[in-house]
Amino acid sequence: LAAMDPTGASSRSQNPRGRRERLVLKPSQRETLQAAFEQNPYPGITTREELARETGIAEDRIQTWFGNRRAGHLRKSRSASGQASEEEPSQGQGEPQPWSPENFPKAARRKRTRITTSQTSLLVEAFEKNRYPGNEAKEELAQRTGLPRSRIHVWFQNRRARKPVQSASAPPKSLAGSPTPAA
Repeated sequence: LAAMDPTGASSRSQNPRGRRERLVLKPSQRETLQAAFEQNPYPGITTREELARETGIAEDRIQTWFGNRRAGHLRKSRSASGQASEEEPSQGQGEPQPWSPENFPKAARRKRTRITTSQTSLLVEAFEKNRYPGNEAKEELAQRTGLPRSRIHVWFQNRRARKPVQSASAPPKSLAGSPTPAA
């Protein structure tokens, strides 16, 4: 296993699937995050950055922790109320769900990342070489562009969604295999 630094980032070696190593929290970190979660399970960027400084865990890992914790809490509350996890709560009946974002103060979102033309050209060049870069490649791009690794990751996801792979002879995916309309 790769060694973890205090920020939750894995060292240069990756696990076999090319993913980041699992974040193992110290008891003090878990207590801090749990206390914040009990106050507000939908913290804004300011709160997450504050928690990152306090715990020594990267902000993106804290954001993931909160999302996972909300999902786990929702699963537990549904099973406790006898609702199957596949079922959605009936809409429009009674009060709003206690864990919905509407029940918590609106926190500030992260500001939209502005990517310069020079950063874009570096990212496009890397994308043309490899549509699925590993963590090391993303880390290198983060250093070269000055963008956070998490933004590099999202940029590649968005780019792949906008630029699907197609062979020159194959019809576009939206038309492939669709039946011809009956006249």
